Amino acid sequence: MRKIQILKAVIVLQTVCLIALAALVALKWAQARGDDARDVPDDGGAGERENRPVAEIGGRTIALHELTEWLLRDHGPAVLRRMLVREAIRLESEAYGISVSERELEEELARLMEGYGDEDAFYEAMREQLGMSPEDVRADAEERLLLEKIAVRPILITDEEVEAYIREHPELLEPEAKLTFSWIVTEERDEAEAVLDRLNAGETFEEQARIYSIDGYTAEYGGFYGMVDSDDPFLDEQVLKLLASLEPGEIGGPVETADGWAVIRLEDREIREGPDGRRLRERVRLELGLAAAPSLKEVEDALLEKYGAKILDETLTVR
Repeated sequence: MRKIQILKAVIVLQTVCLIALAALVALKWAQARGDDARDVPDDGGAGERENRPVAEIGGRTIALHELTEWLLRDHGPAVLRRMLVREAIRLESEAYGISVSERELEEELARLMEGYGDEDAFYEAMREQLGMSPEDVRADAEERLLLEKIAVRPILITDEEVEAYIREHPELLEPEAKLTFSWIVTEERDEAEAVLDRLNAGETFEEQARIYSIDGYTAEYGGFYGMVDSDDPFLDEQVLKLLASLEPGEIGGPVETADGWAVIRLEDREIREGPDGRRLRERVRLELGLAAAPSLKEVEDALLEKYGAKILDETLTVR
């Protein structure tokens, strides 16, 4: 599901612009304050570099130091915290021999990719929407998996608890129906019916979506919504019922949604076998552990305290 996955990616993954900012602002801040002068040789060009123009508008020039100061003010504390958290995760992982296997990382990436069509489409979306390279995506996914393992390390989840949970949720073992679809959402029903008429007359779905759909998340993609579970809790019941009645390539509607009226085309229906027993039990054990553990934010705070993280410049304390 494209909207939910984009949101998930924003929460889970750190945008590359903030990571790159860390290196930039650290040096510029030190130069501007005159700190660490012994470590940063002055070739006489520092002032010139800081005044170097980086953009212009309406006859006004924006200098590098203005950009740096703005970035420091708005993002410096958050970036510095991320740097400290990453280092704390590394130290804790090394201390307890915690690691993420290639299989675990690939499975996590596969979950993130659901609904994007294929791997290339996923990484292109991450690049366009978050400025992240494939390497950035993998690194941040691995960091989150490490943090989860750190969070559940002191928590004992017995085999009996895992088996009991699976017995209480037999649907975990059942095959999953995955639906890929596109839609065009309009404010009024008669608008949706007019769109349906044009589609029946031979107009292309993608063009109609770009022109008439009010769903900003999907319109620019020709209405492509992505892949969802057949019982997706974020979709309106009427939408799920319509999808269940359609064959791949078939168009139906209009149906009422929370945002208006939708004309829907089912792109594909895929039935996936349930996970194998070992991997299912691994996932259930992790989920039960995370439910019993403190929040990941609390785990981060505890790690920062454990390894003596200190902000040496009060202007960079997290606000």
